[in-house]
Amino acid sequence: MKLSAKSCSPKQHQRGAVLIVLILLMVLAFSTALLTGISSTHTKLARSAQSLSNLAEAKTAVIAYARLSDPDKSPTGLQHRYLPCPDTDGDGLEETPCGTPSAEGWLPWQTLGLPPLRDASGSCFRYYISSEYKQGTGVPPLTSALPPAEFTLSNSDQLISNNVVAIIFAPNAVLAGQIRGTEPGSPTECGSTAPGSAINQSQNLLDSLAGISNASAPDFIVAPEGNSTTFNDLAIWIVRTEL
Repeated sequence: MKLSAKSCSPKQHQRGAVLIVLILLMVLAFSTALLTGISSTHTKLARSAQSLSNLAEAKTAVIAYARLSDPDKSPTGLQHRYLPCPDTDGDGLEETPCGTPSAEGWLPWQTLGLPPLRDASGSCFRYYISSEYKQGTGVPPLTSALPPAEFTLSNSDQLISNNVVAIIFAPNAVLAGQIRGTEPGSPTECGSTAPGSAINQSQNLLDSLAGISNASAPDFIVAPEGNSTTFNDLAIWIVRTEL
């Protein structure tokens, strides 16, 4: 059977060509969006992996310090497990003495023999130390009978550990309500020469979740990394048995 000229008019050919072009454009747009999403996810995962790797390096250095920096060692070996004091101005050097309560500040990367480790946003790490593991404590942390841990760590569902003696945080990007200016001091590698500057204050770096604020001891919280606009802390911690 022959098709009539009417059944295959030029207008129908034109409509068919337009439909094919539209389909091709839709496929191209979908492919572009898919590839962009994959690229964005890959970049985010790579940045997160770098932050976690730097946190692990920091933890290793703190444990090494505790095992090698005992000023009261005996001829038979180390007797204590002292941890470094935090750095209050971001120059990388611990500030000693750091009082009797637990203390918080920048990770003293220079004291630990490290470069200024940072998270994916470029922020340096924050560091908490339990009161019983600092130089000058009333009861030195003897290796034969380490003092009780002071900190607890949870997620939104349950307690992870109540045996934490130190914790290191990656603050990540600035969230709403946080200010990280260096005034009235001058910028240091990580913070400001004025300890009272906004960038040196834990509340401008660490977040809250489920009623727990990482900006104050002794209770801390972690959560899976996601797209939250209210919580983006990453953490690594040291328990007593690791010393």
